[in-house]
Amino acid sequence: MKIVSEKSKYHRFALYYDYSPEKVEFCRQLKESFGWDRFNFDVQGELKRWVFSDSFLVPVLVEKFPETQVDPQVEIDVKNEQAWSREKKEREEKIDNIKTKKDTDFHIKGLKGELYPYQKVGVEFLVASGGRAIIADSPGLGKTLQALALIKHEGYKRSLIVCPASVKFSWEMEVKKWTRMSSIIIDSKTDLGKISPDVNVWIVNYDILTKHLPQLSKIRFDCLVGDECQYIKSTGALRTKAFRMISRDIPKIVLLSGTPLLSRPSELFSLLNIIDKNVWNNWYDFARRYCAMHRTRWGVDTSGASNTEELHKRIKRYFIRRDKTEVLKELPPKTFITTPVQLDKKSSSEYDAAASDFADYLRQLGDEDNVSKSLAGGKLTQLNVLRQIGAMGKVGTAIELIESILESGEKVLVFCSFVAPLEAIRDHFSDKTVLLTGQTPVEERGAIVEKFQNNKDVTVFLGGIKSAGVGITLTAASNVIFIDYSWNPADHQQAQDRVHRPGQKAQSINIYQLFARDTIDEDLKEILDNKQNIFDKVIEGKFGEKMEKDAVKSAMKRILKKY
Repeated sequence: MKIVSEKSKYHRFALYYDYSPEKVEFCRQLKESFGWDRFNFDVQGELKRWVFSDSFLVPVLVEKFPETQVDPQVEIDVKNEQAWSREKKEREEKIDNIKTKKDTDFHIKGLKGELYPYQKVGVEFLVASGGRAIIADSPGLGKTLQALALIKHEGYKRSLIVCPASVKFSWEMEVKKWTRMSSIIIDSKTDLGKISPDVNVWIVNYDILTKHLPQLSKIRFDCLVGDECQYIKSTGALRTKAFRMISRDIPKIVLLSGTPLLSRPSELFSLLNIIDKNVWNNWYDFARRYCAMHRTRWGVDTSGASNTEELHKRIKRYFIRRDKTEVLKELPPKTFITTPVQLDKKSSSEYDAAASDFADYLRQLGDEDNVSKSLAGGKLTQLNVLRQIGAMGKVGTAIELIESILESGEKVLVFCSFVAPLEAIRDHFSDKTVLLTGQTPVEERGAIVEKFQNNKDVTVFLGGIKSAGVGITLTAASNVIFIDYSWNPADHQQAQDRVHRPGQKAQSINIYQLFARDTIDEDLKEILDNKQNIFDKVIEGKFGEKMEKDAVKSAMKRILKKY
């Protein structure tokens, strides 16, 4: 018997042998164990030979048949790959040790603020993984920040962020909040040739990645971040193909997702192929081994799961996941997450028309005394029309956010001052929701709350900020979304406390506040932000009334200035 170096498209080594039943049986066992694609008999060759590519099979064959001669080049390949395997094992052990840490002395350079211990562990993990890994933390735990921390710590000069359209402005805001890097948001009309090469962070959404692919492919990026990477789980989708193409020449790749991995193995292949295409390069092999691939009358079915323990063992080095319950001690009782939103075209057009009409109305009132009298008389109808248009324009973003939270296995409360946006969300999620507004009969409210609290299939509570924001307990959720801002911040406080009750030890909750850019939302947000240090103490009374009047005046000044 002799093993020689013999490279082709499908194999690297060849085993030549004189026939014997024992040798044939052993080789058939190897074929059965490793698969025909990794060890197989060359039926087309004139000489009897088995072909393979895995160097670790060489010592296996030599141990079984000591008389086997090994070509010198094969011995060199085996020794080199054994050394590489030892280094790989040591690196994987180091990564596993990092993932078990609760805290670390790992120092992150260049950030404006301090990270939580688990976030620093996440950045250390990314660095140890060579900048190619997946952060799969639960929603609200700061995956965006960990990716930015890696970019800043490693000194990457130019990074590309690919994300859903609804979070592009959130990325821009986080870059500004935590770093001194410059950033730019790319839309469908952006001419990439006019962007300064000195811009550090380029932000583009999945939907327009294909359009910009030719130009993006010519730009040298140091790091690629795929946010909400479940968007690229389908191997055949255009955005997946575009993302894979742009990733080929970028050395560092970080994927982010709050969705638990291994829910369906078939959805993992694209992500693994992007992170480590040298190991995960054959969809057919993956599907056969881990997706219980089989033929049906309708074609090939890869929706199943097989050898999941083996798969988990092989992929665990690529990702780190922390559930909120694991890091509760590090989190504040409430985490506020501000989410900027660009209104859709229809809502933006409606908003501009209504704002222009309201500006004309204010000018007709004349001096400030008349305006104050109008406000005292409760004539805020037109302002509330603007608020409602803005709330409807944020429904799409709210739905995306809700879906992300639900995929992580958590429940969510959604509050709004207006019924129409809540009904639109109810229509989308159907039986997963309950709805409680001012129109809900009093005798039905208890059953609605009980259903949300105790029915595991009801995961979305939709409620009016005032009508559902007081007098009920909704502690089954740990996520709260405000679609709009109330005039009085005390209303927000009351609604938050349906989940996190004062004087009661409760788990940390995430509070998402959606605000529409270039609308009166920005005035309401500014009022709340300026008072954030005393926000939790606002209940009712004169202070809340003053903030309400300040917010109204600020909103009117914005409208008069712009329209």
